Amino acid sequence: MKYKTDPRLQKLVNKQVAFQFHGEKLKFDLSMGLFSSFDIDAGSRLLLKSLAKEAPLGEYKKAIDTGCGTGVLGICLKKKYPEMQIKFQDRDALAVSFTAHNAALNEIILHKKDLHTGLLLDNTEAGSQDLIICNIPAKAGDHVISDFIFKASSTITPEGRVAVVIVDSLKEVVSDAIKACGAHVIHTEATKMHSVFHFGAGTETRELNFDRYIRHTGRFKLIEDKYKLSTVYNLPDFDQLSYWIHVSGEILYKTSFSGKALFWNPGQGHLPVWLNSRMTNEFKSINIASRDSLQNKITEYNLSKVYEGEVESALVPDEVYLKDLYQEEEFSCVFLNLDPIPKVKWHQDLAATALRLTRTGKFCFIMGRSSDMSQLEKHLKGFKTIEDDRFKGNRGMLLKKK
Repeated sequence: MKYKTDPRLQKLVNKQVAFQFHGEKLKFDLSMGLFSSFDIDAGSRLLLKSLAKEAPLGEYKKAIDTGCGTGVLGICLKKKYPEMQIKFQDRDALAVSFTAHNAALNEIILHKKDLHTGLLLDNTEAGSQDLIICNIPAKAGDHVISDFIFKASSTITPEGRVAVVIVDSLKEVVSDAIKACGAHVIHTEATKMHSVFHFGAGTETRELNFDRYIRHTGRFKLIEDKYKLSTVYNLPDFDQLSYWIHVSGEILYKTSFSGKALFWNPGQGHLPVWLNSRMTNEFKSINIASRDSLQNKITEYNLSKVYEGEVESALVPDEVYLKDLYQEEEFSCVFLNLDPIPKVKWHQDLAATALRLTRTGKFCFIMGRSSDMSQLEKHLKGFKTIEDDRFKGNRGMLLKKK
């Protein structure tokens, strides 16, 4: 099935930039919601230059652009080498959607099977790829970066190549991991800001599963309730609760919730796990949705330890896509944690989505920055306000659909 450009992405575009690779002229739409929103970043430029000079790109048949962002790396290769089968992967559904959008912008045909939202190199088989390319996100953390190097070195063919770029301050993490996995270094180069590594297949492997992402398991307290939760790096509320969760607790503990629930942007899973632990609540089923596969995976993981009902997970690039997934008035309780993209007019669409998904006479809870909530409030029609509280720049509103 061929990917078709979604016009709803257009409102999320910040600017369009021109680029050239190996004599091919390209253009890319960028977003404030994704890395490098004003230009092609220096790390990607350096990695592409090194590939053009050092790698026999015409010989590679299968490749993965993992952590693809807006798709710059893989699209450049696909434009020059159209016969190369390239899979694009990112943990962010918005990134994957922008990759598909930019491919279409450059008259490159991608299919659904070429696009995957998931963690680095999820669902890839050992020895299956000729080339893996990645602009490694610095925020991934040393442990995840090291695991990625091991996974990448076992995913390529014996004659294959992994080509990565990393901020210079983390080059030792990559270098040490390459040595530890027994891979041979093919090429390195660096600037003051970035380091590039090309390396081959490794001789050592690690057993990798989602447990490797868990960095803390402990007990948390919200209002008077204690609950156990595992957390991961790269998401807020890792080892202590932030203000938005405390404000949410102060509002939500006064009300009983039941039926089918939806959580948008569940983070580490604090709210669904805490609400499920309260005897006054009885969820028939729980749906979790976000852009971020890491949020969904850790929330699913935590709910699996304490909740016996059905949990369904969905990844979409933006809140407005929720109405594509769910029926009108499908949920008895909707919990929306706002994380809007800057410079995007999102308020009216979100208000309409909240109204559509919530059953008449049931609840919708919305939490966000006070400034965002003030703008959103102007568009909230068809609801009665039950609770409204704010603290240190955070504001939550519990609404009941009329």
